[in-house]
Amino acid sequence: MSIQKKNLFHFTVILFCLFLFAESASAQWYNHYAKLDDFGHHVYLEQHELPILAHGPTDPAPAPDGVQLAFAARGWIWNLNLQTGTATRITKGPGIDSRPRWSPDGEKLTFVRDEGKNTAIIVRDLASGEEQRIDTETIELDPEFSADGEWIYYTSGKTGSLNLRRYHLSSAMDEPLTELRQVERNSRSLPDGQSLMYLHGSGAHRVLRIRNFESNTDTIALAQTLTYHLTADSHPAQRLIVYSAPIDNDYHLWTMDLDDPRVKHRLTDGNSFALTPAFSADGEKIYFVELDENRQFRLMQIPTYGEVPSEVKIQNWDLGEASGTLKVKVVDNTSEPITARVSIVREDGYPIASHENATYVDPQTGRHYFYLEGESSFSLPVGNYQITGVQGPMTPSVQSNAQVEDGQSSEVRLSISPIWDAKAAGYVSADHHVHLNGDGHHRATHQDALQALEGEDLDLLAPMSWNRWERRIDASIIGKETERNGRIVDQGQEVRSHFHGHVSLIGTEKAYAPWFWGPNNPKLGDPDRSNGEVIQFADQNDAFTTYVHPIEIDSDPFEQLENGPIPIELISDAVLAERIGLEMVCAWTSPLGNSHVWYRLLNIGRPVVAMSGTDMWVDFHRTMAVGTGRNYVRLEGAEMSADAVLDAAMAGKGFVSTGPALLFQVGENAKPGDVISGGIQDWSATLVSTNDIDVVELIVNGEIVEKLEGIKAGETRNYQGQVRLPEGGWVAIRAYASEIKEDSWPSMHARPFAHSSPIWINSIGSTDPNSMKAAAADLIRAIDASEKIAKQAYGEIEMNRMMTRFEDARKKLEGLLE
Repeated sequence: MSIQKKNLFHFTVILFCLFLFAESASAQWYNHYAKLDDFGHHVYLEQHELPILAHGPTDPAPAPDGVQLAFAARGWIWNLNLQTGTATRITKGPGIDSRPRWSPDGEKLTFVRDEGKNTAIIVRDLASGEEQRIDTETIELDPEFSADGEWIYYTSGKTGSLNLRRYHLSSAMDEPLTELRQVERNSRSLPDGQSLMYLHGSGAHRVLRIRNFESNTDTIALAQTLTYHLTADSHPAQRLIVYSAPIDNDYHLWTMDLDDPRVKHRLTDGNSFALTPAFSADGEKIYFVELDENRQFRLMQIPTYGEVPSEVKIQNWDLGEASGTLKVKVVDNTSEPITARVSIVREDGYPIASHENATYVDPQTGRHYFYLEGESSFSLPVGNYQITGVQGPMTPSVQSNAQVEDGQSSEVRLSISPIWDAKAAGYVSADHHVHLNGDGHHRATHQDALQALEGEDLDLLAPMSWNRWERRIDASIIGKETERNGRIVDQGQEVRSHFHGHVSLIGTEKAYAPWFWGPNNPKLGDPDRSNGEVIQFADQNDAFTTYVHPIEIDSDPFEQLENGPIPIELISDAVLAERIGLEMVCAWTSPLGNSHVWYRLLNIGRPVVAMSGTDMWVDFHRTMAVGTGRNYVRLEGAEMSADAVLDAAMAGKGFVSTGPALLFQVGENAKPGDVISGGIQDWSATLVSTNDIDVVELIVNGEIVEKLEGIKAGETRNYQGQVRLPEGGWVAIRAYASEIKEDSWPSMHARPFAHSSPIWINSIGSTDPNSMKAAAADLIRAIDASEKIAKQAYGEIEMNRMMTRFEDARKKLEGLLE
């Protein structure tokens, strides 16, 4: 969907928030849960605010009796006897149950039930097992009992924002409590019985607020910036809170006296990743969870006044029903074990979490998945299970069913084979834009990324370190390169200049600063900045700059320039830079919209590089797989290395894709990145896809010169023909699905798409006069629109660097018109 313009200033705010909390929604991705009115990129809401599925314990909730502790694990609520170490399962349905809280008398539990497209509040009587449901058609989260046990405080999206409400258990009276924008959740009753602490997140800000019902006041107790794990609990007797908050990549536990918030006490040390703290019934201990070396959560405790944390061991898991074992093996077509992306679902829809590594959710389909190396055994309740395995977008989904029987062991073997072998065809694959860590639940390392590369048959990954305002997530590893079994992770940086357009630095060994700026950001220095400085930095440091996730809409952005669909500095930078990339393929943006910009830049003779990146997060719970957007490039004899892959990508020696393979040749042997003469030329192409492709188009200087028949999923088709080429310009081919797909597995992109890089006519950067003049005129209009929007956004602030680049690019384009 396109961004709707209300007025020019409002649009500048939208552009600033484009990849945070924009007033827009991507046509390339379906939100699974009810859309909020004031939260644009719903993937952030679904990732950071909704519960997660994990095999190990999360969300500890100590009981009032001091003996029991409820928690979530494997999608169910469990009750742990702290004296015996036995955890007894309380719920068992297909929904993902989490975030439990006790009633003051210890007789009930309330928790969140996530059903895949909706969440509800459940209040369960522990003696009878009866459940009371609080639900609307939108999102409900984070229940908490009132001090007298008569009410449930909870979060609901009923108003279009996630606001606090309260529900009277006996009368069913339901009433609103707050009306702040975006996110209010994680409510906790304070010991005075008259106050409620809760989290409020809006834009860059995350704060803990105290609402006093007696005095009718609502004040901020603690302020942070983008801190998604800012979860807190209140002491049962004192005006003391505990919360989880970050230092760069780490999350620590802190306590704070509400009557003296100037001083905080940090409880954890080192590289802690402590989440979801909760006080014991007597207030002497704090329970929380942290990740182990396998990215599995474990239950921890620490005295309230500090000490070395210790693990709370769960000695016995009482499932409460018959169970058996399911062994899953994944092999290639030679029966050798491989790493694969695997999803296991019970016949009622209940998803299985990995006990060996992180469990993910595909935000496009809602399907849970994880990476399995060779084989693994799962202890499961009896029932029928469907097991699905893939290894990247070139392998059709392989499915098998298994019956798990009481005390028995079942085995499933998935043989996974690609329908196109990239290496055999002379190509390597790269994803040039992902993030390792971004405040997800599963803190990640290069080793975790390498496992995902193996599971997706990807050769190179370029994670981008990025900022969380004052935090520098993964800053210390910029320039780090890690290799395993011929696969490479090469750490870069994303400079998130928001309003100006985000740009990535690939191949850099040091960070560019500042990491962020823009008209709506805090003034932390001279605001007169330009992305042109980032490009200069890249040239000086042998790095490469790409404009990432540029165009959201499918339609031609040059038809609505007044709405600002193109990042403000993209056109001027692409006109002026000696070398620059455009992210043609990205999980969140439109390859069709990006094509309109790319074609015009090629038509003025700028060999702008078509780049591809997924823009996912290895540490997120809800994220698509690495390599959902990828480059396939020919190394042509060079040894596999990060530099060689980047050089081949910059030379345009291949194609970008969200799944299909698309090989292209003109004349005797000219391939993308090469040069061919004008006149009548033979051409050939090969298209392979695991999804239906109904549009195949031959492109010359941005114009469709021939439409060809597509293919069905799993097919390979060879094309050939003749084309009359002008004396200048370029020729390429593209293929895609005309309709957005809700489920395109093994790819996770809503639009299966592939586009070759150009083959240049007579010389790299050559032009066709008519195409060049038309493109130059359009690009001048785009710069004029960007300049107008920028002036409105910055007002009286002089932006000489950016305005100078606008003028220089405009003059260069005007010279082409002459």
